[in-house]
Amino acid sequence: MLNLKSKSLQELIDVVTWITDNRYTSKELKLFDDVKQLYELQLSKLEYLRFHDDLDEFLKRTAYFEEIFGKKSWHYYISNVKGKGQIGHTNQYMTHWFYPYKGKFHGQMVKALINFANAKGNDIVLDPFLGSGTTLIESTLLGLNGVGIEINPALAIVSQIKLDALRIDYEDLAEIDLSKMYKIFEYFYNLKIDANIKPKVEENLTAKELLNTLWENYFPSSFIHDYPFEVRNLLLLIYLHALSDFTYLQGTKKSKKIQEFFIENFKDYLKTINGCCKVIRKLGIELGDYRVLIGSALDIPLKDDSVKAIVTSPPYSIALDYIKNDEHLLRYLGVDVKELRSHMIGLKGKGKERIRIYEIDLKKSIEEMYRRRNVQNSKARWVGCNCLGGYKYRRS
Repeated sequence: MLNLKSKSLQELIDVVTWITDNRYTSKELKLFDDVKQLYELQLSKLEYLRFHDDLDEFLKRTAYFEEIFGKKSWHYYISNVKGKGQIGHTNQYMTHWFYPYKGKFHGQMVKALINFANAKGNDIVLDPFLGSGTTLIESTLLGLNGVGIEINPALAIVSQIKLDALRIDYEDLAEIDLSKMYKIFEYFYNLKIDANIKPKVEENLTAKELLNTLWENYFPSSFIHDYPFEVRNLLLLIYLHALSDFTYLQGTKKSKKIQEFFIENFKDYLKTINGCCKVIRKLGIELGDYRVLIGSALDIPLKDDSVKAIVTSPPYSIALDYIKNDEHLLRYLGVDVKELRSHMIGLKGKGKERIRIYEIDLKKSIEEMYRRRNVQNSKARWVGCNCLGGYKYRRS
C-alpha cells in the first residue's frame, strides 16, 4: 500500500499526462515546480485544452507551464521580473507589486482565466471591480484590450499608473538625478489636497483624466512637471507606496522614516522598470490597450454583448473594510471618504441591513456583467470570480 503522506502528487503520477489526456508527458511539457494546488492543475488543463492545437501560441500565453518542448514560456520570463513579496511565479511580478493593496488575487490565475475564455485579438476583457489593476495588467501583457471599472478614485489612479509603468522606458527614469530625490520627496510630502474629490460615478471619468486634473489644478508647478507625464505619476505612486509602508509599519521593527521608504522604493521600482523593459523587448510583447474608468459595477458603461471575458474579484462584504485599509491614500489624494463609503458595495448600511444591501448590489452587478458578455461565435461564456476566498467558474 502506498504511503500517500510521504509522496507528492508528481511522484505518484505524471500530472502532465493527466492534463493532456495521455498526449504528452512531463518530458515534453513542464509545469512550474510550484504548481501543486488542485485548482492550479485544473486551470493548467483548461489552458492546454484551449491551446493544444497551437503550441507556439501556448508558449506565449500559458500561465502554468514553464516549458513547451524545451523552450521557456513567456510567463517564465515575465514572472522572473520579481517584486516584493512574490510567491513563486504566481503574483507580484512585473508592476503587480507597485503599491501594497490588500485584497489582490493572483496574476497567474487571472491569466489562465483569460486564456480559458479564449480572449484574443480585439476582444475586450472586463474587470468591474478593478481594485489595484491585476486583471488589466494581465490582459495588457497578453496584448488584449482591457476595461477596468473602479469606484475608488484613488485605486483607479493606482491601477492607471501601474499599467502605464509597463510602457515607461527605463532610460527616462535612470536619467533622474538622484541628488534631486529628497526634493522630489519633499514636494509630495508637503502636498495638501482638500477633500473634494468625489466618486461621481455617473460621469465615467477616466483615471487618466483625473490624474491630468490633479497635475493641472492641485499639484503646484515645479521641476517635476518637466518630467514625462507617466514618470511624474510613477514618482507619485512611489510616494504613496512609501506613505503606506510608513503607516502600516509604525511601531514595528521594520519602522523607518517615510523619506527612507521613499528612497528605498524608488530604487526598487527602478529595478522593476528595468526588468519590465528588458523582458518586453526580449519577447517582442505588443502591449494591449486599456481604459480605467471611475464608476460603478452597478452601471457598466459598455454596450451589451461587447465583452469577451470577465475576470473579477467582487468585494468581500464585511470581511474587508476597503476604505479603512487605504484611508491614508484616500485622505492624501483628497477623496471624500464619507461620500465614497456611501457608494461602495459591501460598505453600505450597518449590521444585518449591510448584508442585505450587499446581496442586492452584488446580484445587480452580476446582471450588469451578464448583459455585457458577447455570446457570438462561442458555445459557452464564463465568469471567473474570487468570492470570499473560493474560486468559482460559472456558465452564463
